Amino acid sequence: MPGYHRLVPTGRARFSIALESNHAQGPRMSQSIRNRIPGKIKEITSDPVLSEVVLDTTVGPVAAVITTRSLQDLGLKVGDSVYGLVKATNVSIEKD
Repeated sequence: MPGYHRLVPTGRARFSIALESNHAQGPRMSQSIRNRIPGKIKEITSDPVLSEVVLDTTVGPVAAVITTRSLQDLGLKVGDSVYGLVKATNVSIEKD
């Protein structure tokens, strides 16, 4: 399981995403999420419980909040190639 994920209230893209590493060890877990955004980890900010992982993608920066334990279990570090997996049941529109 990639770990806890939620909407990220930042100036970055606001998606609920889970991270999937290109370099995961062992058998790859199957999943039904079809929206996969490839990117590289640009920045990681951690506390003992949660970590924010910022991806540099072709659609711009995308941030995910996952458990710090999941970050460690996946062995994620800045520069790793990963996918942001986007699953949303509702997409809203905001006009400036």
